[in-house]
Amino acid sequence: MSDDLTDTKVVYEEKQTVNANDPKLKWAFRKVDMTLLFIIFLSNVLNSMDRANLGLSKVDGLERDTGMSGSDFNVVASIMYPTYLLFMLPSNLLLRKFGARIWLSLITVVWGVINMCMAFAKNRTDLILCRLFLGAAESGATPGALMLITLWYPRRMVTSRVALFYSAFAAGAIIGGPIASGIRKIDNPRFRAWEWIFFVEGLLTAGFGFVMYIFLADYPDKSWILSQQEKDLINSQMAEEQAQGGKKPVNYRRLLSFAKDPLIYTLALILFCANFGVNTILTFAAIIVKEMGYSPGASQAMQAAPGICGFIGILLSRYYPKWFRSHYFSSLFCSAWLVIGSAVLLGVTNNGARIFALCMLSFGAFGNVGMGPGWLMSNVGGPTRAALAGAMNVILGGLGGLCTSYIYRNKDAPKYIFGHGMNMFAALLCILTATASHLIIARRNKQKEANPIDISGMTQEQIDDLETDHPDFRYVD
Repeated sequence: MSDDLTDTKVVYEEKQTVNANDPKLKWAFRKVDMTLLFIIFLSNVLNSMDRANLGLSKVDGLERDTGMSGSDFNVVASIMYPTYLLFMLPSNLLLRKFGARIWLSLITVVWGVINMCMAFAKNRTDLILCRLFLGAAESGATPGALMLITLWYPRRMVTSRVALFYSAFAAGAIIGGPIASGIRKIDNPRFRAWEWIFFVEGLLTAGFGFVMYIFLADYPDKSWILSQQEKDLINSQMAEEQAQGGKKPVNYRRLLSFAKDPLIYTLALILFCANFGVNTILTFAAIIVKEMGYSPGASQAMQAAPGICGFIGILLSRYYPKWFRSHYFSSLFCSAWLVIGSAVLLGVTNNGARIFALCMLSFGAFGNVGMGPGWLMSNVGGPTRAALAGAMNVILGGLGGLCTSYIYRNKDAPKYIFGHGMNMFAALLCILTATASHLIIARRNKQKEANPIDISGMTQEQIDDLETDHPDFRYVD
């Protein structure tokens, strides 16, 4: 059993001051990118594929073969989110108890096996039961990965690494459709085409869980990839970061006071809004394309087009704050693509234009998904706020997925006016919440400049407890 992640091992020992441009430090973080970040990226790719395979299976006859009709598919699509949200806290407590290496590897194997079981579903009830267990199994994956990023990287690197992590959802959309289109061609009377999709992709996920166990580490001191010098360099960087945001482990008694901070909710709502577009692409893109008159195989393969645009959008999102010199204007830029894409889907009937609009929707939604969580996690200032912010990020993101499950209904085919209209609403709400966050941050930084807290008479413990109130801390806009 690994050490509890709430112990003092996540409080980095302060060593020599290290220049952020030190080539040795850069190489150390590059090694972290090539191991830890790459592993959780691949895990998220498989997570994305496993979520998308429900919609991909629908175009191959899942609904017909299991006797579903009306809104049954929407119920099956949404039913994983209640258990996803319900088991998030227990899963994260177990993650802290056993460590990321053991827990993330285990739940990856479990959700892969559950996806394999969906290949044997005979009716709606079987699918609902599998999806309920799937939500519970996946509940700790994203929070655990985000926690690892905040434990391994200083604040200046968080936004770009979170963007890369979330880009895996788009990567899954790129390869998930073509893979499903290829799997459906397997000529074996034992399984129907959609059953093969669940079985093969679930098997890949379960197998990857064992790979994660080999390469993951809970924090730098536990890594077998890094040399001792590289561990010391990273620990020194993290110690300097914590000097501006508090060195204490999570203080659960302070969570209640932090829960009253409106900034956590306005920033987390960006992910809620963006997830409307993301889940539209992952779950419904192939269905929307099929209703345009394309064959099941072509519909699955064509999901790659909006997936590629989403991948480009999320990769570029790591540079938006530098280009626009503001996370706020970056979010407005992404939301503008969402608004335009939704407008085209609502007002145009040409198939080529509508597929291009799905690409625009994907570009904007994944861009906000890549940039939004990093914006939030860059403003937490310490482990207590990080715990709350990470939880709110995932909870509101899950609620966005739950809502999206019901906006594309069979009775609205083939135009899906209600679904596209809800994506438009989510884009406008994203603009509103980003603007609110921008105003809150500007006001707080102005107050900190005008009335800095005097720490000259404080003990080191009191200084460590200041977190975002530390006079050197500035909120990131």
